[in-house]
Amino acid sequence: MDRLTSPQFRVLGSAETPETAVDILFRHHYPSLLRTAYALLGTREGAEDAVQDAFVSLYRHWGRLRDTGAAEAYVRSAVLNRCRSGIRSRVRDRSLVDLHVVPLHTEGSDTTAVAHEDARQVGLALRTLPRRQREVVACRYLLELSVAETAEILGISGGAVKRHAHRGLQALHTVLEVTR
Repeated sequence: MDRLTSPQFRVLGSAETPETAVDILFRHHYPSLLRTAYALLGTREGAEDAVQDAFVSLYRHWGRLRDTGAAEAYVRSAVLNRCRSGIRSRVRDRSLVDLHVVPLHTEGSDTTAVAHEDARQVGLALRTLPRRQREVVACRYLLELSVAETAEILGISGGAVKRHAHRGLQALHTVLEVTR
């Protein structure tokens, strides 16, 4: 089913108030946007701030949206931009000394512990990629966006998305020592 024809977007289009529309988007997209921001920033607090700021901005600027159907793309772009700003601030402040990552959830089972360690390793490896590769991999594989959607959000061509995704995945395979 196409995203824009899904029941969620029919409800969004008929939402009576900006509060209702933003609430629908928040409930549906917050988890995936949080995972993406966490992968890019490496801290839960920074990820939560980036996502929440993006939704606040969406709400404040709702009346200026030309197409409310583009609200999902607006908030995704806003999250990515806030992550970029956060990374730039860290680099500028030289506070990116410790890459210690706090897991998103703390549960006690062995299976969960292994999964969290795997996620931590992937997050660390993802942050070693060049910025554009990191953004493309996050959009394509964490947000599960198409090549066209990723290209539109990042302002690059579809070919560039494919190239950065391929190179990024190759680098991740190398860093994580994954065998094909």
